[in-house]
Amino acid sequence: MNIESIKKNALIACIVGFVCGGVIPGILGLLGYLKADTEPQTAQKFTKWAWIVFAIIWVLNILWIVIAIATGVFSASMSTY
Repeated sequence: MNIESIKKNALIACIVGFVCGGVIPGILGLLGYLKADTEPQTAQKFTKWAWIVFAIIWVLNILWIVIAIATGVFSASMSTY
């Protein structure tokens, strides 16, 4: 894998991480981008972990929503005033 594709993937992971996944995948993607010129193997590892953490965060968010719906957290409460 060449350095330009490593930088491109890391930059995408950084942007998507910060916008949709949180700080941790964004920082890992940024570290991958910054390391691409000097340490390409380390950059690939940072980028891979950015995508893994991003996926874990999304899975946990979806599970939280499913559990919240199943337990009725979002249901309207009936008040008896």
